Amino acid sequence: MRGDNNERLTILSDAEKTALYGIPHFDDFQRIEFFALTDAELALALGRKSLLAQVYCLLQIGYFKAKQAFFLFSLDDLPNEDVEFILQRYFPGQALVKAALHTSEYYVQRNKIAQLFGYRMYCADDLPTLQEKARLLARTDVSTAFLLAELMVFLIAQRIVRPGYSTLQTIIRDALNTERDRLEKLIEAAITDEARETLELLLANDSALSELAALKQDAKSFRYRQMGLERQKRLTLKPLYAIAKKLLPGLALSQCNIAYYASLANFYTVYDLRRFKPAKTNLYLLCYAWQRYRQLTDNVVEAFGYQTRHLEDDTKAAAIQQAAKLHVERQQATPRVGELLLLYVDDALPDVTPFRDVRHKAFRIMPADTLRSTGKLLTEKTVSQMDLRWQAVDKQSGLCTKNLRPLATTLEFASSSAGGKVWLAALKWMKEVFDRQESLSKQPLSDVPAGTLPKRLRDSLQIFGEDGKPLGLHGERYEFMVYRQLRKRLDAGDIYLDDSVQYRRFTDDLVSMADKAEALAALEVPWLSKPVDETLDALFVELDTQWRAFDDELRAGKLKHLDFDADKKTLVWHRPKADKDKQLQKGFYAKLQARDIADIFRFVNERSHFLSALTPLQPRYAKKIADEDSLMAVIIAQAMNHGNFKMAETCDIPYHVLEATHQQHLRPATLIEANNKISNFIATLPIFPYYSIDMDVLYGSVDGQKFSAATPTSKARHSRKYFGKDRGVVAYTLLANHVALQTQMLGANQHESYWVFDICYNNTSDIVPTTITGDMHSINMANFAILHWFGMNLAPRFSNLHAQLKHLYGGAGEEEYANFLIQPVGQIDRNLITSEKANMDQIAATLGLKEMSQSVLMRKICTLSGHHRTRKAIFEYDKLVRTIYTLRYLRDPKLQRDVHRSENRIESYHQLRSTIAQVNGKKELTGRTDLDVAVSNHCGRLIANVVIAYNSMLLSELLARTLTAGNEKALELLRRISPAAWQHLHFLGHYAFRDKGKPIDLQDILAGIDDLAAV
Repeated sequence: MRGDNNERLTILSDAEKTALYGIPHFDDFQRIEFFALTDAELALALGRKSLLAQVYCLLQIGYFKAKQAFFLFSLDDLPNEDVEFILQRYFPGQALVKAALHTSEYYVQRNKIAQLFGYRMYCADDLPTLQEKARLLARTDVSTAFLLAELMVFLIAQRIVRPGYSTLQTIIRDALNTERDRLEKLIEAAITDEARETLELLLANDSALSELAALKQDAKSFRYRQMGLERQKRLTLKPLYAIAKKLLPGLALSQCNIAYYASLANFYTVYDLRRFKPAKTNLYLLCYAWQRYRQLTDNVVEAFGYQTRHLEDDTKAAAIQQAAKLHVERQQATPRVGELLLLYVDDALPDVTPFRDVRHKAFRIMPADTLRSTGKLLTEKTVSQMDLRWQAVDKQSGLCTKNLRPLATTLEFASSSAGGKVWLAALKWMKEVFDRQESLSKQPLSDVPAGTLPKRLRDSLQIFGEDGKPLGLHGERYEFMVYRQLRKRLDAGDIYLDDSVQYRRFTDDLVSMADKAEALAALEVPWLSKPVDETLDALFVELDTQWRAFDDELRAGKLKHLDFDADKKTLVWHRPKADKDKQLQKGFYAKLQARDIADIFRFVNERSHFLSALTPLQPRYAKKIADEDSLMAVIIAQAMNHGNFKMAETCDIPYHVLEATHQQHLRPATLIEANNKISNFIATLPIFPYYSIDMDVLYGSVDGQKFSAATPTSKARHSRKYFGKDRGVVAYTLLANHVALQTQMLGANQHESYWVFDICYNNTSDIVPTTITGDMHSINMANFAILHWFGMNLAPRFSNLHAQLKHLYGGAGEEEYANFLIQPVGQIDRNLITSEKANMDQIAATLGLKEMSQSVLMRKICTLSGHHRTRKAIFEYDKLVRTIYTLRYLRDPKLQRDVHRSENRIESYHQLRSTIAQVNGKKELTGRTDLDVAVSNHCGRLIANVVIAYNSMLLSELLARTLTAGNEKALELLRRISPAAWQHLHFLGHYAFRDKGKPIDLQDILAGIDDLAAV
């Protein structure tokens, strides 16, 4: 982040500072809500000596309830509506002479109000505590937004009125400086002379630098040539990784911070790294080497698995095809063979007929060659399906040698199980043979590692002599079998790799609770902060309450949305109807003046200043503040798949300017921050509270959207259903109140449920949903548990309620539910959850500290044995939370409608996002690497949020009119209009950025909307 002249960090934009520290601006409903005082609050205010002091105190109480902060103001600084409301409601008929409040009275009121609400003022004694907390938090995540959010949470939890913005700026700046100094000192102290020399040579050698630059390029596929480049990159990084492996574990760096420092090395050119301080450069390079080497290892492992499965599928398909061919040949041969057999009983042929004549007659039925091959086919033993598979393997042996051997021999597998070690011994033996440039077929059978020739496969894997004794080995078949076993055991977790992200041992990734106690205390994870019995007591009481209420209401016929068949024990569900607001929305936006996207982009930026987040990568050598016109152009070019070259042809900015702006300013980190600024701005608009489905719950929704990949990357996968013959990716998005808060790129082959927690926990905007809705793809065996650990609720939209009866569990034995119409399928094992609390704590701590992502955790949990106690305990806790939610969902049609509406909103967002992506003709994301694709996706989200912000401003303007007129019918209609609309926008045309376009006047645009009810 750029700093101000006083060297304080610029953490918040002006709009965000106003939202956090500015005097609240209430609408009529908020004014009634916050100025409605309890007896104690009113007594405090009316206890002041003068009418002026009483009015000030009433205003201060209302503002404190809204923002938990105090404001030094004069009555002239406030909206006149607030003062008039206070006078009319609490002092009718009294005249107020406006004057300044005495400073001493302000401080007395402030202390009394804070005491009334159980707060206390921040003081100098709190500074060391906040500094220490910020210092500990910085070890988890050095992003300023994270540090500020966590400090605010801490202050609220401690009931401390937050200090001024400059105080928080100083605390966070000092924490980041302390963390940077700590790392640099540790690196300088720990790095050996040999390691320092290696790093210095790397920076001094131009050829090495060019190789390092090549390391940043991602593989486009799992084919031989691309994987050869991946192996070469891994080999280049190995010396640097060896240094990082020795140094980084001693630095107490979180995986999140390692990824952050690595990303800096990824974006800076290798020549820029020479200009930094050595300790800083070394930190970036070591973090980059640590992360990139492990990513490359994962790429090689995924390629190994992909090629193995691909070869298995090909051989299976070839075997099936060959079996079908043989079957057809037998069927076709049978009638003609029958005719040949009838020659033996043909009375027209006398016994003295020469055999030569009989043969000629037979050859007329079936030619000699065909007769010979058919006879051989019918006399030989039928070939088994397994034999055909091995024959197919023989034919594909070249592909096995070409694609699988280099990958398997590159990786350093390890195993702690006896079964895994057997196959690693086989791989080691094969490597030794290949290193000698010998063939496996020429090795004596006695050298084959024990246990790697299964009894049922020996006939297929060994070569036998005429006497039936084994003479040698079918080398190609044996090699294929070893690779297949390695892949299966890798998926099962029996085999692992230490230098990996996805394929390490499960226990290796878990943090030490003792070492991370201070950092965990700073996070305040609900699951970790309460005794397990207290948590489970509350949940089991709720479970019992829900079960009994559900049974009583079902018996009494109160659940009108459910029909129960007593004989079949089944439920028939009447689904909630979708909102019928399309005509209203279409009619409303059709009356608006159409505007160009460039004008709207500029207008939203003038209000929210989101382009200020796009800081240059090299602030010393680039413009401090980016050219806004060029930034708009490159963002639109990426979002709409024009590309910079095509954009230069259709706009008034030259290509070289667009390309330089793109390289300097478009990064995931800056685009995420820009999106956050827009999201936070929308949250401050008067219309935003009216978007809420339920005033007591802020719903968020998650879902994935499929996009084709313009250029193949390693993350882009085939999916005939969505992409036809092309490849594509999934943009997984978190949405709340129509605003896209976060997005994550996934492969089309990855299960979306593995990212539900990650995308919610990594949300850095001010809009924080607590209930997360999703479709059936958001459910797995642990998501309910994981989100509940962190104080969030998963609320999926069920597609079949009757199917959910199979997932209902009870807290007691069967006898407790014997008379219930619907009975649990099992009992939740409370003792198992309690006994595994320490291990579950460790997993929650690892997720909370961002040492492991949920996606990695879920893959590893699924590879654990079904008898693994921790895995079973997590699944039991998930059953508990899921059952409570399902019973609530069954009982409450309003909850069903709310979840349904939340899901409809993300579907509307996807339509907007799809329209933006298809401006250039095809629903795809551009970019040569996965990182470029991520940038393209973030740009698309940014444009979508710009549109939503613009529409929200229109609706806010209309809201003000409606409230002034007191038109309740129009207000209800206004609530139903979605800001995810684009009928009134021009996405195509010649973009003119530098002529400043046509200024937008909301009043002028809304001139055609006289009566919303008439729309």
